[in-house]
Amino acid sequence: MLLPLANEFMITKMKHLLLILCPLLLAAFLGCNYSVSSQSASISKAQPHASPTPEVYPQQLNDIFVDEDKLSYNGYDVLRLKKKVKYEYPKESGETKSDLIEVSYAIVKRNTRTLAKFEGVYFGLGNATDFGLFSLLAGDSKQLIVSQTIPRGGRHWVVSLSPDFRALFDGGDYGVGREEFNVIDVDKDGTYEISLPVTAFYAYSDVIATGNTPLPEILFKYDRATGKYLPANQMFQEYALRGIEQKIAKLDSSDELLYRARVMDIVLQYIYASKEKDGWLFYDGEYKLTDKEELKSKMKATLKGQPVYRYMYRQSAT
Repeated sequence: MLLPLANEFMITKMKHLLLILCPLLLAAFLGCNYSVSSQSASISKAQPHASPTPEVYPQQLNDIFVDEDKLSYNGYDVLRLKKKVKYEYPKESGETKSDLIEVSYAIVKRNTRTLAKFEGVYFGLGNATDFGLFSLLAGDSKQLIVSQTIPRGGRHWVVSLSPDFRALFDGGDYGVGREEFNVIDVDKDGTYEISLPVTAFYAYSDVIATGNTPLPEILFKYDRATGKYLPANQMFQEYALRGIEQKIAKLDSSDELLYRARVMDIVLQYIYASKEKDGWLFYDGEYKLTDKEELKSKMKATLKGQPVYRYMYRQSAT
């Protein structure tokens, strides 16, 4: 049961470089302007921004990751290590045993002191742990990006190593992340937003095909007031809702599995753009299958426990 996932994992990694280049080549062909200003704003005070041009895409940062097991920067050492852990096979895999498997993880050290450990994401055949440096924030300093991934899953961290050591982002706090780590400067302020998908809806494989699982894109914007990356789709509504009219126009209920997944995708796009009422109004008027109330109830239960949703709708989610 694990072999197809392992093959998919390796193929995905090999495709990363090509996927990184495609948006950039398209942008160059169409003459996109990537210039940015030096201004930045706090999330707590900012207003929704205009959408970017259609030619602007999130950029995958897989090409920044180093091949070596050690990276040094600004007096810090980042190390990739390995260890054995006990792995309990999930019930759906058909396996009832547990194994000792080898997994990788990363630590950050300064002198002899370990400041942080990045671990916990693995499956039956292990995992991949990668790290590298990239300048996400306006300025000359680079931030440490750590990615720990498995097929269709992953956790990503952003850490400041200058002027001091502090965590700026942990995707595990928000239930987001697959194999890729993506960034985009939507508002052209010189500071990159992080773009990662919600993966909570893989749990719906009994009613939709896994390949059509809705993966709502979440933008995280750096908030200088808190020194953290925070969910920000509500600030970039035009970007968050891009393409939704075309999706609605293409709906076809003849294929129930595909139709169910696409309706879910549209509803979730509305919801994560801070337009929950619009999302459920669309669902109530559009959804034609017999499990209408059951699916709606299940989606609401999933959303209630999903960290980004809880952050966006803090009053109603508690």
